Amino acid sequence: MNQFLKQCRTILGNKLPKLIVLGNESCDLDSAVCCLCLAFNLAKNPGIIKSLTTCNNPVLPVLNVTREELPLKTEVVHFLRSNQVDLADLVCRDEVELPEGQSETKFVLVDHHVSRFRRNVVAVVDHRPFDGNSGLEGGTYKFIEQVGSCATLVTKLMEQVDLCKEVTGENAEVLRLLYGAIVLDTVNFSAEADRARPLDHEMAALIERSLGVAKYPEYRKQLFDELVAKRSDVSSLDSLQILSKDLKIVSKNGITVAIPGYPILVQEYIKLDGVGENLRKFADKTNSNVIVLMGMKVTEGSVQRDLGIININNEKLHQEILNKLTSSVSPDFAFKKHDHVTMEGSFFQQCNVRVTRKHLLPLVTNVVEGLGSSV
Repeated sequence: MNQFLKQCRTILGNKLPKLIVLGNESCDLDSAVCCLCLAFNLAKNPGIIKSLTTCNNPVLPVLNVTREELPLKTEVVHFLRSNQVDLADLVCRDEVELPEGQSETKFVLVDHHVSRFRRNVVAVVDHRPFDGNSGLEGGTYKFIEQVGSCATLVTKLMEQVDLCKEVTGENAEVLRLLYGAIVLDTVNFSAEADRARPLDHEMAALIERSLGVAKYPEYRKQLFDELVAKRSDVSSLDSLQILSKDLKIVSKNGITVAIPGYPILVQEYIKLDGVGENLRKFADKTNSNVIVLMGMKVTEGSVQRDLGIININNEKLHQEILNKLTSSVSPDFAFKKHDHVTMEGSFFQQCNVRVTRKHLLPLVTNVVEGLGSSV
């Protein structure tokens, strides 16, 4: 992997067309691992996605985050380092030219499929519901299946071309990275979280057999606890940095909603020093009209979630989002209102912990697009 990444750094400055494998903007562990592992496999085994076998562009994995923001992804940094991946050789979003118009440079999107680069997208590997308004070309290769982890789909692509049978040193390295992402994203296959699907179980078991992992329930738990601890460790981050740790933005026609997710509860977050001032700074930085805070805390496999909706400068948008989320039946967040909070906003305990940001995003997008069309 490190040799591959060093080779990737050498092509940054040239103007030759590339095949860019791009993760999603949250750059969580699943996204980062899938970006690196899929790119690594495409460079060595183009047949992993048959439609790309005729593409001769050099493959370049790009983490969809700036170099400055990378240290905020604490579990990503930890897990890559623990697997001897050299962080200095990673390519971040602000280190490469990303063309938006017609270009010989093509994109493979992993862990997302709605992108401003849609004109140049040739393949998508994603585990969220397909958005019919994504604007992808009809001939785009799509491997989209609602499983717990996108890493499960990357592993399946490897299995289909027999890359999981005879495990070499480099394959083992890739499989270890994918395995960590699967375990974390499925909440260690927790029945309560209900994130894991049959294919997640199948691919995790395949990796365990391939790597010869013994006593895998104990190994899974040890790995999961380690990753959760690193993801939850925000002790080195202030209340402004935490907002950018795992961020999604919904924006259209001059309306912007920021949706930060973080590994502590919202009720804990709003008690941190300087929260009010830093929320305003964050809103200025992201041009946000409303901020939707999504908190999650995992303790011994038990999941807690809560949510806060903060109006910055658009009360109508705030109310529309509030009404949309609280009246939603599918998904049903099962909100319970928090009455005693330390700042202005709408705050809720989310009793249905199976609902995630992937389910919330389409609802917020629908509100933004509805209001945007009336602007």
